Amino acid sequence: MDNSKIRVRYAPSPTGSLHVGGVRTALFNWLFARKNNGTFVLRIEDTDLERSTEESVEQLKRSLRWIGLEWDEGPEIDGPYGPYRQTERFDLYREAAQKLLDSGAAYRDFATAEELAELREEARAEKRQPIYTGGEYREMDPEEARRRAESGEPFTVRMKTPREGQTVVQDLIRGPVTFENQNIEDFVIMKSTDTPTYNFAAAVDDAEMRISHVIRGDDHLSNTPRQILVYGALGYDLPAFAHVPQVLGPDKKKLSKRHGAASVEDFAEQGYLPEALFNYLALLGAGYAADEEIFSPDELAERFRIDRVSGNPAVFDEKKLTAINAVYLRRKSPEDLALVAAPMLVESGAATEEELQRDMPRLTQIMVLLRDRLNRITEIPEAVGYFYGGEIEYDPEQFEQQLGKEFVRENFPELLERLRALPEWTEEAIEETVRGLAAEKEKGARHLIHPLRFAATGRTVSAGLFETLALLGRERTLLRLEKAVEQMQRLPA
Repeated sequence: MDNSKIRVRYAPSPTGSLHVGGVRTALFNWLFARKNNGTFVLRIEDTDLERSTEESVEQLKRSLRWIGLEWDEGPEIDGPYGPYRQTERFDLYREAAQKLLDSGAAYRDFATAEELAELREEARAEKRQPIYTGGEYREMDPEEARRRAESGEPFTVRMKTPREGQTVVQDLIRGPVTFENQNIEDFVIMKSTDTPTYNFAAAVDDAEMRISHVIRGDDHLSNTPRQILVYGALGYDLPAFAHVPQVLGPDKKKLSKRHGAASVEDFAEQGYLPEALFNYLALLGAGYAADEEIFSPDELAERFRIDRVSGNPAVFDEKKLTAINAVYLRRKSPEDLALVAAPMLVESGAATEEELQRDMPRLTQIMVLLRDRLNRITEIPEAVGYFYGGEIEYDPEQFEQQLGKEFVRENFPELLERLRALPEWTEEAIEETVRGLAAEKEKGARHLIHPLRFAATGRTVSAGLFETLALLGRERTLLRLEKAVEQMQRLPA
């Protein structure tokens, strides 16, 4: 096929949040289009009028754009094959259904809900599949069927499925998948409400929008033979099909919120960067070489091969995603991270907007110090918060462990005085003072470094102590050390 004619689509139903499996399918379509200089179409399949919401439409678009998937044709952008919402294409489906009725490939079915329920009950009693074959309505004279319809009798329109032979799906991932026609019922293409079913609307749209490759989740594989029959009856050329396996949680069950996150917005709220989620999902089951993990979108597109996508379900590994996210965080400039951190620090109450605005260069320096220690953006308030505010509350048990030892209790007040007397508050001067006192007392510097870290930050682990104290500043550091000395004196002997 001429690459210039490659057209793919992502066609979600707006009935909820965009989940990881869906966005990975969208991503594979986008990569395939970019790889082949093709067109990526977004189509909103909103024919489920009871469940589709405008809120979900907006959420879908917002999530796709957040992760970096801009569409070439679709809502807000338009294109030559619009409109791109199925509720705006009903006339097209009605016209196609009429064409099938006129050709004899479809028929009006007047079976009532009670009749259909009775047929299903009979099939269950006889332990066979309840495959509906139309009965008297399939062979009814079309003119009589038209008269009954015009008289107001409710009906659906069904495909007249062949009762013999096979329908074969030539799948780019799985190879040929064969379906026996006798197991495919005469499926509804237009409901009694004069609205299309999924299988009919999707087939008509894919054909009318000139979609060359239908890349979608494997939960649609069983729908494909029905759509192939619609294509054939309407005289359309078939697209290529590729059915992507689903994404599972570590327990090999469908990924959901019980695994921590499932939708794109969940991951955004948990502090993952869009470029990291894009990178990770693009690798998930796509058959890239295992020696590298960090790629730009263009690099991923260049390497993408639909026939290398695994036919097995992909297992979502949040640890791997977190590791990739940490790489992307380290690649961000300290200035950009400071801009991200500022509103988070204000919201958490760690700092005020005024003090941050007064000294953004300091926050930038803090991000230089901490950038390599972050895995997710949501860790910023906890990681940065102790650089702001005055006194801190110490964990009593940790306080006694860190500051209750005899050597510390004897020498920490002197360390405080020496730090207070420093003419310049620099990391070099602070380090020289701490190590100098420890050497005088013939002790390793760690005997002062660990309690000093805890007294100044309230934690046992931090970035480099001397850089940390320099950024904390003289006033804030001395205030905390003074409090620690006071509290130390109240410890039992």
